[in-house]
Amino acid sequence: MSKKNSKYTSKNKKNRHSTFVVEQEMELLPFLLLNVKDKTKNKIKGMLTHKQFKVNKDIITKHNHPLKKDDQVIVNWDTAHRKQNYEGVKIIFEDDDVIVINKRSGLLSIGSSKEKRQTAYRIVTNHIQLENPVAKLFVVHRLDREASGLMVFAKNRTAQLELQENWERTFAKNMYLVVAEGTIEEDNATIKSYLKESKALIVHSSKNPKDGKEGISKYEVVKKNDFFTLLEAWLHTERKNQLRVHLQDMKHPIVGDKKYGSTQNPLNRTALHLRKLTFLHPKTQDEMTFETKVPEDFLKIFRFKYYD
Repeated sequence: MSKKNSKYTSKNKKNRHSTFVVEQEMELLPFLLLNVKDKTKNKIKGMLTHKQFKVNKDIITKHNHPLKKDDQVIVNWDTAHRKQNYEGVKIIFEDDDVIVINKRSGLLSIGSSKEKRQTAYRIVTNHIQLENPVAKLFVVHRLDREASGLMVFAKNRTAQLELQENWERTFAKNMYLVVAEGTIEEDNATIKSYLKESKALIVHSSKNPKDGKEGISKYEVVKKNDFFTLLEAWLHTERKNQLRVHLQDMKHPIVGDKKYGSTQNPLNRTALHLRKLTFLHPKTQDEMTFETKVPEDFLKIFRFKYYD
């Protein structure tokens, strides 16, 4: 039912691990009963409760978790598997080709030759190198430093090229969540303009087709009060700072986005969050969609009256 590959992670044999490779589909508990020969059913259930089993990258506690062919079941014999926690980054999904994260606002996605501070790219690289010290991470897309939300990185060059080649087929499905200043009267609209970045790295908007590249954004109002509007938004083109500039054009800049006209910051952050991310898996070509919860701080300002 499985091929077994055991390895010890320390010389004193503490934190011992064994890996079992699944050969046919079945639920986790029957699989463990077949392969973990020296443990009773009750003991295995106890180990499940204590988070001593992982399937591939995920800690599993449910006995009826479905296993697929070639899944890896990893047993930690001595203690619980622990999830890695990283400042500013939460890992949502990981396999051999891609890794999906949720980035906090204020953290750079990718560094530059001039930028030496911590970045999401550096944090995720350190994560994958815990398992393979020579592993490399490959950039697929970027998220503004001021924005939070979902990002996907590739774990090999082939996956990166495949993701980037197919990106235009899915990126318009990516959904941003925004808190804008003021009450937006029109509940849904499409915004179009021509965008150009200045030498000062500020993106300017124009109605003149000769004055930049076309940017198209769409939004729908989710919630509003006398002070703020909560929006879902989609980009039909990918231009730098596009949504931030378009909301400034509407005289409803994103809360906390001082660079593009905001004068209020009750959340102590820029209220721009990539909530839903869709892409084609580079190996299977399956469409994959990931979605986060609405940030709790976005909702707070709609529960209480706001006083400037």
